[in-house]
This record gives sequence, structure tokens and C-alpha cells, in this order.
Amino acid sequence: MRKYFYSFKLYFLNSFHYRFNTVVSLIFGNVSMIITIIFWILIFQSSNESVLNGFSLSNMITYFVIGGILRSFIFSGTGFSYSGMIKGGGLNSVLIKPYSISTSLYFGNLSGSITGMFPQLVFTLILMPFIARFLTWNLSIVNMVFLLIFLLISTVSSHLLWSIFGYMAFWIEDANAVMWSFAVLLNLLTGMFIPLDFFPKWSIPVIEVLPFSSWGYIPTKIYLGLFDINKITFLLIVNIAWIILLFFINKFIWSIGIKKYSSIGG
Repeated sequence: MRKYFYSFKLYFLNSFHYRFNTVVSLIFGNVSMIITIIFWILIFQSSNESVLNGFSLSNMITYFVIGGILRSFIFSGTGFSYSGMIKGGGLNSVLIKPYSISTSLYFGNLSGSITGMFPQLVFTLILMPFIARFLTWNLSIVNMVFLLIFLLISTVSSHLLWSIFGYMAFWIEDANAVMWSFAVLLNLLTGMFIPLDFFPKWSIPVIEVLPFSSWGYIPTKIYLGLFDINKITFLLIVNIAWIILLFFINKFIWSIGIKKYSSIGG
């Protein structure tokens, strides 16, 4: 395990060598969040309603502020890393190294997510004096513990699912194009553009039990106190079951793909 933490450290320190990227991310990475918040302010003002589908205006603003930070921990980069290694031939050298490719990518993405979260966090702190009174503050210990648990779950499930998407490169020439299409769809299903509560009523219970809902939507609603303990426990069990299932699917598809990769010599 020490070698993976060392890899985490290297990825982490390497991220700080590209300060310009951090500045660009700080400026442009938050433009969509600002536009979204303004959009919802206008909706609430035009509707003359204080609550829409269970969200007050402060809840809605908090949803996108907190959700924007948490979504830094969606490991979509795993899929593109696998695709690049498979199509570029880099997988050959990685396979002979004495460590797990999957675990190494996980810790690499984790360090990248932590450093990538900083611009979002800095931006939020800069705006805090102006937006604090519009936010919902619900810092109960129980909610924060469950939020962190689901944050960890989101890193694991997104890593496993995007790994499976990356394995498409064993069979598909342009796997990246397919993954970008998946990314748009998953961003919608994670509640990135609009809370799942605004989806058709019949679809919400279905989407909530899919692994993508833990990639921002569930932990944000836990922070807001919009889920009771029974609902949180149920969703926790469901997401742990998803991780176990995705782990075995991951292993199965990898075993088939690596045989095909070996048969064609990379």
C-alpha cells in the first residue's frame, strides 16, 4: 500500500507545477455555477413560490455550491486513462510493473481531485462574504459523517464504472467519443444541471438507486437535511451493493479485454 500512497504524493505535487491551469480553472470552471445560480434566482422570482419541489432558494443555491465542490471527486479520468493506454500501447509497460493498475489510477485520480477541488473551494471562499446569507447551513455531525461516506463511495463507484467504459477501447476504435457521450448523459443523471427532484415523479426512485446519484446529488441532499436517516441507510446499502457488483463486472470485462489485447499484441 505504501507505493500507492507514494504515487498519490507524486500526482499531488505534480499538480502544483501547473499553476496557470489552476488559475484558468478558478476563473472559467465556476462560470457555469454562477450562471446556474442566477438562472434559479430568476426562476424563483418569476414563480412567486418560496419552495419548488422541496427546495427553497437558499437550498437551491447551496445545492449547486456544495455539488460543484463534490463533483471534483467523480473519477471520469480513469476511463480516458485506460483508453489512452490501450490504444497508445502504453498498457504493455504498465502490465509488467509490480502494482495494480486500477489501484494506482484510483490514487492518481484522488490526488488530482483534491488539487482540482482547491480552485472551486478558493472561489467559494472569495464569494462567501456575499453569498453566506443566501446559503443553507446544516453542519450537523451525523449529516457530515454520511456526506463523507458517500463522497468516498462516489470515488470508488465512479472509478469502477469509468474503468468499464475505458475498457471499450479493447473493442472500439474511438472509445473516447463514446465516453464523452456517456459523460453528458451521466452529468444529467447525477443532478449536475438540475436536481433529480425536478425529473418526472416516477423516475426519481429509479434514478436515486443508480450509482450515479451518489456522485453529487445524494451527499448534497444529505448536507441539506432533505433525507431522513432511514432513506440514507437504504441508499448507503444500495450503493455498497453497486460497488460490489461493479467490482466483479470490472474484473470480468478486464479479463476478456486483456486476452484480446494480448492476442493482437497491443
